[in-house]
Amino acid sequence: MSYMWPHSRPLVVGLIAAVGVAVFYTVSISSIIPLLKVIFSDHESLVDWMHRIETERRLDVGIGSDLPDDPHGLLIDHVREDSRSFGILQNNERIVSIDGQAPGAYGLMQMFAQHPDKTITRVVVESGDGLQRTVELKVRRYHWWSNSLRGIASVLPSGKGQDRIWTLVWVMGLLVVVAFLGGICRLINEGLIATAVQRSMHDMRTNMANHVFHLPMRWHSQQPHGDTMARFAADIGKIEVGLRTLFGKAVREPIKAGAVLAFLVTIDWKLLAAAMIGLPIGALVIRFFGRAVKTAQRRASQSWGRLLGQLGEKLNGIRVLKAYGMQDAEGRDFEAEDRHLTAAQVHIEVVDAATKPVLETLAAVAAAGFVIYGGSRVFLNELEPALFFAALACLGGVFDPVRKLGNVNNRLQAAEASARRVFEVLDQPVEEKRHAAGLPDLPRHAESIEFRDVCFRYPGADTDVLRDVSLKIPRGQVVAIVGPNGSGKTTLMSLLLRFYEPTSGRILIDGHDIATASLSSLRQQIGLVTQDSVVFSDSVRGNIAYGANGDTGIEQVRRAAVSAHVDDFIQTLSKRDNGQVLTDYDTPVTPRTLSGGQRQRIALARAILRDPAILVLDEATSQVDSESEARIQEALDEITRGRTTFVIAHRFSTIARADLIVVLEEGCLLAAGGHEELLATCPPYASLFQTQFSYGSP
Repeated sequence: MSYMWPHSRPLVVGLIAAVGVAVFYTVSISSIIPLLKVIFSDHESLVDWMHRIETERRLDVGIGSDLPDDPHGLLIDHVREDSRSFGILQNNERIVSIDGQAPGAYGLMQMFAQHPDKTITRVVVESGDGLQRTVELKVRRYHWWSNSLRGIASVLPSGKGQDRIWTLVWVMGLLVVVAFLGGICRLINEGLIATAVQRSMHDMRTNMANHVFHLPMRWHSQQPHGDTMARFAADIGKIEVGLRTLFGKAVREPIKAGAVLAFLVTIDWKLLAAAMIGLPIGALVIRFFGRAVKTAQRRASQSWGRLLGQLGEKLNGIRVLKAYGMQDAEGRDFEAEDRHLTAAQVHIEVVDAATKPVLETLAAVAAAGFVIYGGSRVFLNELEPALFFAALACLGGVFDPVRKLGNVNNRLQAAEASARRVFEVLDQPVEEKRHAAGLPDLPRHAESIEFRDVCFRYPGADTDVLRDVSLKIPRGQVVAIVGPNGSGKTTLMSLLLRFYEPTSGRILIDGHDIATASLSSLRQQIGLVTQDSVVFSDSVRGNIAYGANGDTGIEQVRRAAVSAHVDDFIQTLSKRDNGQVLTDYDTPVTPRTLSGGQRQRIALARAILRDPAILVLDEATSQVDSESEARIQEALDEITRGRTTFVIAHRFSTIARADLIVVLEEGCLLAAGGHEELLATCPPYASLFQTQFSYGSP
């Protein structure tokens, strides 16, 4: 609801339009009465019929239908036992006049229908033997709106003789107008609600993406990417359907049913009671099916996450998959997981498909009982046939919204299951939470970086990846971090960037604990080039300027590219896009259109443009050839001047330029010093030099 609130204006207007839909829906159903009267009445006009119905209601009597106007007075067919004039009026008596006026049967009914009082005096009644008496009748309350309806009906042709065809034309024309106005209201209702829901889903997707980007690496390292993608796609899609259903069908259809039921009350409340008998059973059926859908939707969402994660992982490693001939095996694994998803989806569809037939069967049973009950009352002259047919139309008018409501609960339960998965992510605390509390910015690095007794263990791991690492580096030094795979080199740099928090110990920059400073001020000082060299689907300029100030000009981008020795390559790029030829720095690129070495040099240019105080190069030259590496090393000699640089590398050409070499093994700091010193004093380093660093050594 918090996502819907900012878009409450179209939502409220759409909900108001739902009332219009219900009103015109009820009017269209109620039109069966004038239609029947026009077609089947020989003597009564529509207004005459309305006068008779109102007279029967106020006197609680029965009057013969569609009789010729009797100048001798109004013949009472029978008096109901609950009539306020019971005992005063008798069956088969005739009302001759009211207050000295004797306008005939139709005129007397008009007087009874329009009389404003609950007591009517000086009523002359004639018994079957011709004796007359003057009585005072107690009648039911006068309805002003019934007089208004009669006024509207009086505009129509009389409905007698040759006018009947014109009355029919008028009634059907009005029915078309009502249908048109109802359609307009429905368009407003569905269109504005869809607008509000789509805008709220835009806000939810945007907020969720922004939230996910701000979640700590600890969460990302444990959360499968496929499951996250499924929450964005499948789960938010289910929430969208649920919200459209909640503010659409779940509001509109009950209002329609309620309006028709209210009209049915005006016909005969006993018929309404008969129609509502099956309602509790239908509610239990809807609840049962809704729970089944909710459980199945939860399983389907989880299966979607696993399936997308598995597919994304295999597509990322498609070269290895093909090289090792694993296409068929991976296809079988995918089919096995997809079978779980299919089973859950089929369960949802079957339950959804079963809901309507079950409810329609219950509706048929209820309708059969309704017809038997109403028909018996017609046979006993307790209900007029035209009103009974109108009640049947109302019953159909109620069952249509109820039928449409059959799968509403299923949709809402599926949406709730998906919403829980979405808000599991949105409720995760972001890493900038403490920054929002007002932590101070970290001054630009100018003195030293110190790792003090740093220990770290990944979530769920049994052992520490780093153990009691203590190291202090003066500003401006180039530090090479070496060690076998798994020794903690990349993890140490991840702690410097605060991708993770140390399990114990502290990291200090110029004496300031980075845990007590804002994240943004820390990361703005660090330029990172990773081994996988991430390039985004954007222009070359956009990739190099990624994370830089918004006013970065093309010349600054070009200088960074020249320093990274990628400018020559960029000058050769061109691509036609929507009839326009884009060249050099405006050329769109993707990770798949560039080689590994090209991606690394673009990533290096990105770090150079950032002008960081601290530079972290994690295997930054691992995918370039020897000639390109030599040129990049020359650029690095210049770019690292005056900056504190950490280099994780396996090439001697990179390590040889370091001011300090740090040796890690199994998470422990073994030694730190120069190359010659470590060869003489650190056997693990000497072994690494012989096995890993010999490439590129003099």
